[in-house]
Order: sequence, then structure tokens, then C-alpha cells
Amino acid sequence: MQLTQPKFQSFTAVAPSNIALLKYWGKRDAKTQWPANDSISMTLSKCKTITTATPSSANFDTFIFDGQSITSETHPDHKIFRHIDRVRKACGSSGYITASSKNTFPSDCGIASSASGFAALTLASVAAFLKTPKWDELSTQGFNRERLAHLARMGSGSAARSLWGGFVKWSAGASATEQQIEQIWPAEHWELADVIVVLSSEPKSMKSSDAHHAAWASPLYTPRLAALPERLSRINRALAEQSFESLGLEIEQEALDMHAVCMTGSPQIQYLTKASLDFLVWLRTERRFGRLPAWATIDAGPNIHLICLKQDCDTVAKAVQRSGFDCSVIVDQIGRGPSIAEGSGELWND
Repeated sequence: MQLTQPKFQSFTAVAPSNIALLKYWGKRDAKTQWPANDSISMTLSKCKTITTATPSSANFDTFIFDGQSITSETHPDHKIFRHIDRVRKACGSSGYITASSKNTFPSDCGIASSASGFAALTLASVAAFLKTPKWDELSTQGFNRERLAHLARMGSGSAARSLWGGFVKWSAGASATEQQIEQIWPAEHWELADVIVVLSSEPKSMKSSDAHHAAWASPLYTPRLAALPERLSRINRALAEQSFESLGLEIEQEALDMHAVCMTGSPQIQYLTKASLDFLVWLRTERRFGRLPAWATIDAGPNIHLICLKQDCDTVAKAVQRSGFDCSVIVDQIGRGPSIAEGSGELWND
């Protein structure tokens, strides 16, 4: 008699990327993912990771990304499987899962794919282990949104900020156990857009997790940390008052300060390419003459995020497309955060 294989319910999480306005750069303690400074981000909408987790009858975990499959049996030390194991233990489960994931945007090139990736993996895995996609039921079982955020940040620090929509603050706290992650403004507070200028979709020269260690050797790093509380206050004020120019001045200077630290650390890291620098010169010229109402911020990579008002995003995108730079453009905007549901990732192909 042929035995019927058990059918398991799948759970799919859709988690957005986020763009940091005040950057998380450097760690006080890598083991506990304790950042050296507070950070503030804007959650995106179209740039997202879609991850489906399904309980498995196998005695190992499987992860599939863009059709490529690996298992915890063959890659036991892979960070994906370390994170799934972390989630499994937090849920008090002894089962295994198969997780299938895809992005709607280029990976590993400075658009925070690890943030959306680990946020989606965390949510889908927790839902699969606890057998529910409902936020209130997860909370009842001890997994409110902040605990989920703290779990996600152990895979990738910035993933914590992708658990909410709108503007999110990650506070470092006085110790690793006093970190806090919270939404400070919902998406409806101020509808900003992010026109992402993809100058290169190649993997960046050094992963952020490695680059965090190099920051401490930069002579610019200690002055940066000392200046951040005042910058944080100014960014908070600009967000509260919806003062676009004030916000723009702060985030553009903040991004350049972070990259200056990268370039003067040990080892020295050059994320910005000649195309990145040429584009920044073009942007500042266009803005000075009143032709481009946007300000730049840049994560760990060569690509430029142009923050603008939602009503100006088409104008900004068209200006970039006419600029002559060899690039592609992703037009995104502030988003409302992640979602979880029963079923396959095929349901979220939009």
C-alpha cells in the first residue's frame, strides 16, 4: 500500500525594504547585533521580498532563492539556516521548513535586500512554526511586532525596521538588552517617494556585515558618533514639521559622512563609483538651478536614492532618465509595512 505524503500549509510573508535616513553604521557588539548609534528609516512599498515557508517532513531545512536551492544538511553554517534555527528555537518547535524567496528588486547592491529578506524570512518562518499568519494570534503566543523585529535584526540589523510602515526608529539603548524599535510616524503622516537610481546591479564590493567592523578604525568615526544625537534631533524635527529642505540637507550630508567613514576605515571600502560621484555632482547642479526637487541618500553600495515629495516623483524620474547616465530607475514610495497570509508566494506576483 502506498503511503500518502502529509500535506502542509504554507505561509507567505511580504516584507518591504527600507531606506535609512539616519544610518546604522558600526556595531558595539556583533554577537547581540547592538548598533553603535540610533537610526531612522523610511519603509518602502514596491521594493520587497516575498517568502513562503512550508513545514517539511525532512530532517533538514531547505532555502530556495530565485530557483537556486540549498539545505541545512549541506550548508549548516549558512546565515540563512542559522537564522531559521534561531526562529525555530524561539518558537519552541522541533520541525523543519522549506522556505522559497524572491525579490522584486536587485539584491546585494545597496537597496537593503537583506533588510526585506530577513524580515520576510522571520515572519514566514514564525507563521509556519506557529501555524498562524494572524498578527493578534502571533502576539498572543508571545510574538508581538517588536519581538518579531528583534528576532529579525539578529539575521540583519536593518531588517528590524522593515517590520513597520512609515518612519521607523531603532534606538541602540544603553545596553544590548535595552534596544527599542518603533514606528515614529505612519506612512500617512508624510507621503514621500524614493526614486532609486540603479547605476550598478552588481554585488557590492563588501557586505555590510563585514564593513561594520571596518568603521571603528576610521579617524572620522568617533566624531561621527558624537554628532549623531544632534542630527537625529534635526531629522526628527524635519519629519514632524514636514520640512522637506531641512530633511534633505540632513540626509544627504549624513550619507556622505557615512561613506567618508567607509573610505577611511581599515580596510578602506569604496562603495561609491565614478558614476555615483558624477551623478551627485549632476544632482546638486540640477537642484541649485531649481530643476530637480530631490535630495540624495546612499546606503552601502553605489546606487543613489533620491528622496522627493510624492507629487514630484514622476518629474524626478523623467529627469534622471533624460540625464544621459547609464542607469535604470525604480520609482518607489513610502509603504505601510509587511503582511502575512496563508498560501503560496504565487499569490503575490504583482
